[in-house]
Amino acid sequence: MIRKRKIIECMLCLILSACMVGPDYERPQFFDNEAIEKALELKVGQFDESVVDPFLFQDETLNNLFLKALKSAPDIRSAYARIEQAHALLQSNIASVFPSFDIGGGYNYKKTGRNMGTLFDENIYQAGLSVAWEVDLFGQKRRAIEAGSAKEREMIAALKNIQVSLISDVATTYLNLRMNEKLCKESRADLKIQQALYDLTLDKYHSGLSNAIELNQARYQLENVRASIPKLEEQIELNKNALALLVGVLPGQLDRELNQDKNNLITKTFKYDLTSLNELSVDVVYNRPDVMAAEEQLIGQNAAVGQAVAEMLPSVNLSAFFGFESLKFPKLFHNHSYAYGYEPTINAPVFHFGALYQNLMLQKAIKKEQQIYYEQVLLQAINEIKNALISLNKEFLRYKALDEAWQKMDEAAQLARDKYKSGLIDYFVVLDAEERRISAQANLTTSAAQLYKNVIAFYRAIGGSSLHQTDEDGSSR
Repeated sequence: MIRKRKIIECMLCLILSACMVGPDYERPQFFDNEAIEKALELKVGQFDESVVDPFLFQDETLNNLFLKALKSAPDIRSAYARIEQAHALLQSNIASVFPSFDIGGGYNYKKTGRNMGTLFDENIYQAGLSVAWEVDLFGQKRRAIEAGSAKEREMIAALKNIQVSLISDVATTYLNLRMNEKLCKESRADLKIQQALYDLTLDKYHSGLSNAIELNQARYQLENVRASIPKLEEQIELNKNALALLVGVLPGQLDRELNQDKNNLITKTFKYDLTSLNELSVDVVYNRPDVMAAEEQLIGQNAAVGQAVAEMLPSVNLSAFFGFESLKFPKLFHNHSYAYGYEPTINAPVFHFGALYQNLMLQKAIKKEQQIYYEQVLLQAINEIKNALISLNKEFLRYKALDEAWQKMDEAAQLARDKYKSGLIDYFVVLDAEERRISAQANLTTSAAQLYKNVIAFYRAIGGSSLHQTDEDGSSR
């Protein structure tokens, strides 16, 4: 009993005196927060996430597409699988800290040779519990747990980044679809107008009130508008197929759902207040999923440096056996067959031809590379947020100007058509007005789509919205 107690006391001393070698992680400060705030022109205020959250655009069809994509898209399912892998690895690393227990039995027969002097046959039967434990004296296993935890968090951040990217891609493709649908609808309406103008010009030509030049110009305008429709119809089908790919279904399976919604983002007037876009905290940069993933990579590599240091230091292993041994099987489980043993060992690396040191240098070099990569991702994040802010604000100004231009040009074109019917002006004035009207109409539609696309780009740049999260089954919460 005294010997057992001493062993237990020694083990407790080893555990209590255990330490973790290697550097503890500290976030590198590449850029001062005030400098980031100045670069992004951030100001104190309350940021309204609903302005840029695609789930709050009040487009039911788009929301359904988001939920389907988050549930069924192959990239999402692959990301969840990677999280499961990282979690399993982490649990394996945690388990390695504790002793391992194995139950086993065996039989050993030995017959000595003549040169051993005494000839005898030996039968040994054994059954019991084996215990093995490598004491984590210098934190090698705990560093592995630290690296495993960082890897799991990295995979979770990667999932969030995939979700944000997928939502952005679905929204952008959906906007392209609705934009092309609206352009196609406008072209069909324009075709009717140009057909009426051509018929009117043809009548005037037969009456001697118009010449061949005007007639040919009218026919040119009619066919030019007609030619734009097949290309737009092609783009519509391509957009639908692209959405099917993003959602993870076969081409054509979304057609019924997409054809039902006539009142969508492009048909609505943009009404969101963009004045709060700069009212962001500088933390939005560090909380971007790709930035978080890059930092977790750095944390994991920092732990790998600690593991490399620990490999250069002594290791302590404890093993023990508790069970039964007997020369005869019928007496194996008798009281007098009870046996136990223990074997503490210590190993210290002495000479490995520099392999352990070079491994430490390797891990430090990889850590240096990860630091540079983290800095690069931070710079990219700041740059994307800045560009998204500029593009969104400038496109909003452009959209308002184009809306005013379209209204005035539509009125001017209508007036020109009326005067042409009355014979007050020639066709070339109408042609010029129609070309300007069609151009203004297309510019407004594409600007409306681009404005929403820039909203989506800003949503992506800030790493998504905290207002919306999804579970693995794609359900909203």
